[in-house]
Amino acid sequence: MAINKENYSIIREWSDANFTAETYTMLYASVDSTAIINGVSVFMVATTQLDFNVRAISANTSNVYVVGVKRDVTYGSPTLSNYPNPI
Repeated sequence: MAINKENYSIIREWSDANFTAETYTMLYASVDSTAIINGVSVFMVATTQLDFNVRAISANTSNVYVVGVKRDVTYGSPTLSNYPNPI
């Protein structure tokens, strides 16, 4: 298995994904699963890891996970101007 050097702060079962508040860039299946990812049916064998932007997902098991970060980490201000000044 390849080592992923990305930093993620969120992992959720696919059914608990919150596409309004979070951005997901990896999927993980712990068991053999069929999932519909971004409108395409994909069969994932156990321990499959797929790295790409996930916009929509459903699966035939709860053992498929989305991994990502809070949306403000992905789309936040590059100057951090939306945060208060430190004291």
